[in-house]
Formats: sequence, structure tokens, C-alpha cells
Amino acid sequence: MIFTSIEYLLFFVAVVFAFFAIPHRFRWMFLLAVSYFYYMTLDPRYAILILTTTIIVYGTALVMHNRSVRVKKLCVAFSVISNLSILFMFKYYNFFNNSLRDLFNALGMGYHVPQLSLLLPIGISFYTFQALSYTIDVYRGTREPVRNFGMFALFVSFFPVILSGPIERSTTLLPQFYKKAEFSYERVTDGLKLMAWGFFQKLVIADRLNVYVSMVYGQPQLFKGLPLMAATYFFVFQVYCDFSGYTDIAIGSAQVMGYDLIPNFRRPYFAQSIAELWRRWHMSLITWFRDYLYIPLGGNRVHRFRLYLNILIVFTLSGLWHGAQWTFVTWGSLNGVLIVLSRITQKARDWIRGTIFGGLARVPASAYFVLCAALTAVAAIGGASGFASTGGRIAAGAGGLAVLALGILRTRGEAYGRFIGKMQKFWMVFVTFHLFTLGAIFFRSKSLTDAWYVITHFLGKNIAHVLLFFKIDDLLMMIGVILLLNVIHLIQERGSIRQMLKSKPLVVRWALYYLMVMGIFMGIQKTAQFIYFSF
Repeated sequence: MIFTSIEYLLFFVAVVFAFFAIPHRFRWMFLLAVSYFYYMTLDPRYAILILTTTIIVYGTALVMHNRSVRVKKLCVAFSVISNLSILFMFKYYNFFNNSLRDLFNALGMGYHVPQLSLLLPIGISFYTFQALSYTIDVYRGTREPVRNFGMFALFVSFFPVILSGPIERSTTLLPQFYKKAEFSYERVTDGLKLMAWGFFQKLVIADRLNVYVSMVYGQPQLFKGLPLMAATYFFVFQVYCDFSGYTDIAIGSAQVMGYDLIPNFRRPYFAQSIAELWRRWHMSLITWFRDYLYIPLGGNRVHRFRLYLNILIVFTLSGLWHGAQWTFVTWGSLNGVLIVLSRITQKARDWIRGTIFGGLARVPASAYFVLCAALTAVAAIGGASGFASTGGRIAAGAGGLAVLALGILRTRGEAYGRFIGKMQKFWMVFVTFHLFTLGAIFFRSKSLTDAWYVITHFLGKNIAHVLLFFKIDDLLMMIGVILLLNVIHLIQERGSIRQMLKSKPLVVRWALYYLMVMGIFMGIQKTAQFIYFSF
């Protein structure tokens, strides 16, 4: 019963009606029951593991409260080690076991440790980290242990977040379960709007792009050049819309019932550095690693080499958290390396950008007019002599017009200065996005061999190969939904669209709602499982 199924919609509607119909004192019991029911619809065996995690974390928190430092350390160690051991056995045992087997075989040595046929529980990484944050918070004394076992079990298993987050904190979500949630028309409608946008991202954008991405990355050796390039760019937007869509449905579902979940995305592809991108992407995970790993390792308070090592450790483990494959480990490590390099080269890059864009800011208008005349002459003379290609003449003519526009804009000093500033920002966003896209090749590839093939065969045209598998209408539609996403993100950079809509006339609002709903139904592709369910 995934979010995009009819079963979930019927389930959610029934839950909401029953939630507001029953007295407040029984609501947490009801939510606990429906959360376990929801999780067990995927596989009843999953409930055993999440219940085990809940009992361990709940019990150790009670034992360590108001005890000596030694007892606290023993309790938190037991909770962390036991829960990470469960996570390791079900998610990582076979990965490390197979890696050791490959290493021993390469060295000509025997290795006879068998694999385990274990079922990977959906969402185990998410609820394990959510539960462990509670353990560590109690150990640090930042919160009191919860006495009500059922209330704590609800925190671990709350159905909107159990499968793919956001990874909630007990200090923010648990207190909300004790407060009476009154029915609010505004909250309900805001939650439904957010859910609708989540459905649109998943069903219309992510699943549409998935058709092409899966075909190319399923057998990348069959392609080279533009097909690989297009699939990689499409995947970057697919994975964002897939996970952001899930998050919006989760946050919207909770908001309808009166609960506020932490945000998980903030338009990451508009970031101007890799570090900023990771402050905007899967924010609940990155802040978890920051608070419970990076800061305990010393954070920014250590010498430079140790600081860089801490960053590499955090991002390598973040990659491993995403999946038991060397591609994910490489992806996480690569992002760590990029952040370290950005810190090392920060002053040099600032100087280069300042020199280039500062120089552009001082270019006189006359220089633009002279360059415009030169490009126009190239287009005219090339056409008259027959030496220049049609494409070259068009490019020279278009370039001349663009330079002429810059010359005219230069005569308006303030506007020109703002334009140069936006050019600099665009350049930084452009570079950051493409560095992230490079890492995404490892994220999507099934093996390091496939990833290396994609990287080494990424450049080139080969447009006929694209059109051989897809109609031009389908490609234009995929490009169109990506452009639509970026336009919406540009608007969101200025403020909440939901708040903006409230100031619009009723007819305008309902026309937009109608278009979104129709867009979802008309644009639905073959539904694919949420990508982060595998993590």
C-alpha cells in the first residue's frame, strides 16, 4: 500500500475521518494501530523488527535516566550497537560478505562463509535512525524519557514517515502527539495541496522520466553519447521528484491530521555550492549525521586535516546508508571529496570569480557595440563569400544581437550590475548542479563498471539512437515537465506558493487546482516503486 496507490487514498481518507471522530485521549492508540496495520500490509514480518527496535530503545532510555555516567554509557552503547547490528544483518551482511569473498578469491584464498537469505525490511534505515536519535537525546539529557510505551511506539512507527522519512526527532514530533489536534479547514486544505503537488512530482514527472532512465541505465553498454547524457540528466530530476514527491505526500498527510513534520528538501538544484546543496537535499538525514556523528567527531572545532577527515567519514557513511553497494559508497565519498576540495580552493575560486565577473562589470558599453559590429560583419561576409556554414552565420548573428543587448543594458549601470550578479550566481548554480550530476551516475548505476562506462561514453551526439527508442513527443514532454518544475521552484524561491494562492480570487485558485488534478490523471505513467524504499 504505497502512497500512489488507490488503496492508500482510501486508507488515508478513512483514517482522517476516524481520527477526528474519536476522542483525543484515544487518538494515539488509533494512530498506533493504523500505523502498524499500514506497515504490515507490506509484509507482516516487518512488524517484528520494528517492535524489537522500539522495545530496545524504550527500555534503555528508561534505565539510563538519572543514572550514573557509566550506566548511561552502557545503555546507550547497548541500544546503538544492538540496533545497528539488526540494520547490519538485514541490509549489509551479504554486501560485506560478498566483498570479502571477492577479495579472498582475488588473492587466491578460499572463503566459505555463506550468504544469508534475509528479507530487507522497507524503511529500516529510516526508523532505526529515528529511534537512535531518541536514545542519544536521552543520553545527552536534551529530553526526558517517555513513560508511555504506546506513545513512543507511535513515534517510531508513525505511518506517514515510517517508509522513507523525513527522519523525525523526538523533541519535535513526540510532543505533538500529546496535544489535541483540532480540525482546521485551512490546515486540511494546505495539507491536501501539498499532497497533490507530491503526487504530481511522483506520477507525472518522476515516473515519466523513469521509463527512459531505466531503459538506458538497465543496459548502458548498448548506448553512448547523447542517450547516456539525456538519461543522466533525466535521472537527476527523477530522483529528486521521486523522493521530494514522497516527502510532500508524507508531510501533507500529517498536516491534514494536525501534525507538523520537518522539511526535507529546499530546492537543492538552486544551490551555489556542493555544501549548500547538501544543506537543501534530504535535510533530515544530513542534520542527523551532523548532530549525531559529525559534531561528536569534533565538527569544525578540530585542526584542518581532522576536519576534512570528518567530512569524508560522514559522507562515505551517508553513501553506505543509502544502499549496500560500492556505487553508493563511491557516490557518498565523491560528494565528501568535492566538499573538501571546495573548502581548500575557496579563496582561489572567490578570487577567480571576482576577477572575471568584476572585469565584466567594468566593460564599457562601447566595447559591446564594437563586438556586436564585428559579429554582424562575420555573419554578413561569411554569407557573401560562401565560406561560413548556415549554422555559423546564424550563431554569429544571434551572438551579435545578444552583445548589442548587453551594450544597451550597460548604459544602465544599476541594471547591468544586477545582471552581472545574476550571471555569477547562475554560473555557480550551473557548476554545482553538474558536479552533483556527475555523482548521480554512481548513484544510479548498478555497478562501478557500468558507472565507469557511462562516464567514459558520456559525451557525443548520436541523436538518432535516442529517436530510435522514443518519439520526439515523449522527449519534448519529459523536457517540458522538467522546465515546469524549475519554473515552480523559481516561484517558490520568492515564497510559498500555497500562501500566494490564498490571495488570489476563488476562480483562479480552483482553476489551478483543476489543472493540477487533471495534469495528474492525464500525465500518469506506469507507477514505479519509490526509489528510497530500497534504503
